[in-house]
Amino acid sequence: MLKKIIDILSNPILFYADKAGNSVFRNFCWFRNTGCMYKFTLSKAQVGKILEYRFELEKYLKPAYFIIPVIIYFIFIHLKFNMWNMLLCEFLWIILVFFCQATCSYLYSRFLVKNFGKYEVVEFAPNLPQHKFEEFRANFKSKIIIIIAAIVIFFIPAFIIQYSIKLNVTAKRNFSAAIKLSKVYFALYPKNESIYDMRAYALYMKHDYEAALKDYKDVLDMSGKSFSSKDLVRLANLLFLEKKISTPENAVDILNEYATRKKMSVLEQSQLLWIKSLFRIENNSTEAIIQDYNDLLTSLDQKDVKNQFYISSDKAYVLYLMGDYESAINSYNLLISYAEANKKEYSKELRSLYAERGFAKRQCGDNIGANADFVASGIDTFELEKYEPSFSEQEFVVDKF
Repeated sequence: MLKKIIDILSNPILFYADKAGNSVFRNFCWFRNTGCMYKFTLSKAQVGKILEYRFELEKYLKPAYFIIPVIIYFIFIHLKFNMWNMLLCEFLWIILVFFCQATCSYLYSRFLVKNFGKYEVVEFAPNLPQHKFEEFRANFKSKIIIIIAAIVIFFIPAFIIQYSIKLNVTAKRNFSAAIKLSKVYFALYPKNESIYDMRAYALYMKHDYEAALKDYKDVLDMSGKSFSSKDLVRLANLLFLEKKISTPENAVDILNEYATRKKMSVLEQSQLLWIKSLFRIENNSTEAIIQDYNDLLTSLDQKDVKNQFYISSDKAYVLYLMGDYESAINSYNLLISYAEANKKEYSKELRSLYAERGFAKRQCGDNIGANADFVASGIDTFELEKYEPSFSEQEFVVDKF
């Protein structure tokens, strides 16, 4: 099939007269090797007139072959970079090229019928030596190689620009240059998540928080429903930046809006809930935290005891940070009982749980119970303070580029 298409596309012959004296003119078609045959011999002047009209049509058709992909490419680079948009642009390209071909074919056919009457559609098969067809194929392949080389040459600067942006963001710390290079990249090449991330960081460092926030929103939209560790960083920074330009409450609402668009695993949901919970505690907006943890725990399969254990551990830790020490102790009691019953699997976690419960008891004034838990944890006295539940103020997260 491919060989046949190459033979059709590579063949430059537009007219031939067969052994019976019939005149056959090539039609406009990529995938069908058809000709328009008249069962009589045409004069040189008549053949010249037909070919002259064909050349006139090709004066418009050939530029269209170049202009159409250029237009579609510049449409594509302003769309979200995903498979559906790639397929959409390919389909649009096929439709437009087919329309141009069909228009030329219609005009050519009308010209033939008007001037020379009806013709018979036949296979366009000029009687040429085999080596001629091989020459045609070789010339066609050379043109394809040139086109591919031109495309490669066009995209080489994309990698150079991307590397330059990375260099300016990381080593040189020239954030203004990184922002300018990003604009050049997006003007010429398809949207790239990595460029958005680097530009968002550069904009943040230049204190242009609104523009940085917009880049994070754009890249989160661009990545679709899929979720990655980079999306976790983007959402954390979205939360941080939204707070800077509006309110903590609005920041959480925006986070929830973008998070619900993503398809996340239980682990990813718990990681995001952890970030959101610490943010709410920092900003004294703790009303919905425990309900969010309860909702996540309720959504789990009852057989998924491992995730239930770790999410419940996070919940107990958060309760401590909220200052609800009694509830934290109740949660730690259940966790420690389960971990003791499954000591082989949760031996490391037991150390932390005993220590954290000890600190909660100490906050409640139960120093004897606290000391008993500290001893049960097996943690060195000088290391114990490291295990007290705490959090630091949220900062902008700088990911690896």
